[in-house]
Amino acid sequence: MDVNYHNFDLNLYKVFVTVAGTKSISKAAELLYVSQPAVSYSIKTLEEALGGKLFFRTPKGVELTPEAEKLYDSVKNSYRYLAVGEKLFMEDKKLSTGDLYVRL
Repeated sequence: MDVNYHNFDLNLYKVFVTVAGTKSISKAAELLYVSQPAVSYSIKTLEEALGGKLFFRTPKGVELTPEAEKLYDSVKNSYRYLAVGEKLFMEDKKLSTGDLYVRL
């Protein structure tokens, strides 16, 4: 399956980042308030879309594949940028920060 870079599901990446960060499907499920099968299905869907494995399953949880480590770094940074942008938007909306323009 080809990846359409202009139409991908951010929720799949949110699940991916959470699983990678916790190294556990069950812990990720708890943090995301969804079931473990839902997390596993999201990972499987993303793996199919990307055409490769993202995690090695281990007795202690999961570990990123070498290819997925690069993806994780990129996606994790992208989510940080989204969070910063959202925070700035909300602050401007509340008039906590921003610029005031007066037209003469």
